[in-house]
Amino acid sequence: MREHSGSCIICYGIGVPDVILPELAEAIAIQRGLQFALSEGIQEVLLGSDCLTVVQRVNLLDQDRSICGSVIQDIKQLKALFTTCSIFHVRREQNVVAHLLARSCNQLECRVWRGVSPECIRDAICMDIMP
Repeated sequence: MREHSGSCIICYGIGVPDVILPELAEAIAIQRGLQFALSEGIQEVLLGSDCLTVVQRVNLLDQDRSICGSVIQDIKQLKALFTTCSIFHVRREQNVVAHLLARSCNQLECRVWRGVSPECIRDAICMDIMP
């Protein structure tokens, strides 16, 4: 989670064990990220994902009947709990920090970094916020 300038506020990483479908893993990551943001009292969220199909499903009004459907429905309910919550698609090269953090997290261990970014993403964050 970053502030408007791109500086790191909180990093949260947790593995998603036994999930081999990339779309389901991305949906679960979004769901858990929103749950964590709520638990931190954050009310305004802009969330970028490089998984276009999940972003599209989350933003559709129709019920999703895919294997991700129950997670997508939960995300939609979570979105309603924020003052502002926008989930949008970004290109993979714009999502490097999230990708590096996800790869660094142990499958079962939950990690939280407050006010400082973990070493594994520090260079990528610096590259993001440099003009």
